[in-house]
Amino acid sequence: MSSMAQGAGGKQRFRVRWTRLGMYLLLLLVAVWTLAPLYFLIITSLKQYVGTITFPLPWLPHPFTWKNYGMMFSGYQSGSTSYRFLHALRNSLITSTATTVLNLIFGSAAAYVLARSRIRGKNAISMAFLASNLLPTVALVVPFYVFTVTYFSSLGLYDTDTLLVILYTSFSLGLVIWIMRDYFNTIPIDLEEAARVDGASRLVSLVRILLPLTTPGLMATGLLTFLLSWDNFILPLILAPNASAYNLPFFIYSLSGQYLHMNNEIAAGGILAAIPPVLIIVFFGKYIISGLTAGSVKG
Repeated sequence: MSSMAQGAGGKQRFRVRWTRLGMYLLLLLVAVWTLAPLYFLIITSLKQYVGTITFPLPWLPHPFTWKNYGMMFSGYQSGSTSYRFLHALRNSLITSTATTVLNLIFGSAAAYVLARSRIRGKNAISMAFLASNLLPTVALVVPFYVFTVTYFSSLGLYDTDTLLVILYTSFSLGLVIWIMRDYFNTIPIDLEEAARVDGASRLVSLVRILLPLTTPGLMATGLLTFLLSWDNFILPLILAPNASAYNLPFFIYSLSGQYLHMNNEIAAGGILAAIPPVLIIVFFGKYIISGLTAGSVKG
């Protein structure tokens, strides 16, 4: 009997090892499939321009050069790539940061009202905010374009950073409200009632008591909003077609269209545009995960 048990145990351990090996191989294939394009993009950005793309793609940059990155900042004169890249970088930082701040302010306030108020249909309102994020951006481009040309143009907002901030905020506000509402629901109302007894207003209770307790949610929604705004392409393409307000994704698009032969500079611009989101994920990715999961647990 003991020999049969040992044989069954050995087969089970053998099966577990092969299953684990298969999972590791699958993860390796997914990693290669995901990282290979990025690797060859880096290699292309570090190569000297040769006029054509060669196949198979080289594994090492030859001849090696940093010139492509330097040209992004100082290689051209007026109306050239250097000016447009720095201008696009400035626009991306301004619009993404402003959108994040506005979403945290208005989203937290609206989420607090939905969590603490006794109005009828507040669950339906919350679902409506969530449903607004399910609509693809491309489905709303035409209505937004007509509305912008009709109303915002007379206010001087067309093709401006302000217009993009307003639109970015409207697109991501529903997500912030939904996440922060769940956070406020996890906080016992006794804490707020105790503050009210001590004379604190609702605003003071929100700012000094509730918001510090929802710091993980604020960080998660803030980082997500920043990334969504940073990567937005179609809105600047339609509503900021000139050189005054377009962001880094639109810069890469315009570079590949106007300078199609500049493959190495295009690759360098793509790498530079991807650095901030990658750094955010590397250093703050754990806050996004913990922030999104903590709000789903009843406190």
